[in-house]
Amino acid sequence: MRVRSLGLHTDLALHTWRGVVRDRVDHLVVTHPEAPAFRDGNLLVFERPPEHGDLQRWCDLFDGAIGVPPAYPYRSFDWDGIDGEEGELGPFLAAGFEREPRLVLAAPRLLPPRRPDPALRLVDVAGDAAWCEAVRLQATTVEPGRRVAYEGLLRAVMRLNRRAVEAGHGVWWGAYAGDTMVGTLGLFRVDELARYQAVVTHPDWRGRGVASTLLHHAAEAARTAWGSELVLLEAEADGSAVSIYRRLGLDPIERRVGLGHRR
Repeated sequence: MRVRSLGLHTDLALHTWRGVVRDRVDHLVVTHPEAPAFRDGNLLVFERPPEHGDLQRWCDLFDGAIGVPPAYPYRSFDWDGIDGEEGELGPFLAAGFEREPRLVLAAPRLLPPRRPDPALRLVDVAGDAAWCEAVRLQATTVEPGRRVAYEGLLRAVMRLNRRAVEAGHGVWWGAYAGDTMVGTLGLFRVDELARYQAVVTHPDWRGRGVASTLLHHAAEAARTAWGSELVLLEAEADGSAVSIYRRLGLDPIERRVGLGHRR
């Protein structure tokens, strides 16, 4: 299956390095066998948005190709599109699916941050201790009652990210204030593109230039090391971080929509 979307193209590269992508002509089956709880990594990707009559067919395809509860207590669907194509979402929404709109933002080069934090130490994450720090930092983005379960998912996903980094596909970055990691993200090379993953700042450090400093530093490092012609990032369409990305010169180039459902 050929895709038009740069966001989807880079997603599929990451899925291939971390998991398995199987082509079924009019759709792709994406699985991460080592991380069954990773909803964004166990999904069906279609060449078009849903049409009338697709609800049962798509659900049956997911159950047959990926799995059913308790191993997979969700269904997740994506499709190729660049202009927010939605198709016939009504039956899916009525069945309990949630519409998941995202923006793909890109820039040939990021603008310097308005308020960089010169005291931050920016390093590529290496070694067991640093990777564990990155997991714990990402877990701070959910309420305390959910952190134990969420850390379990993050450990599985970050093992796969680490494997992709150590295979030479990208770099995982950490921003340190003293000896404490306060920001983290991944940046992966896909042909001439560089694709961000998991941009996270510790809640106590938000609004202090951590994310913008780290985003800019990682992009400049990719430009130097890889000659990247375009830096891409995908974000929730209504997420608060979009304004940060836009101040750095990342502009929307695609609008994408997916569907997700816990069952």
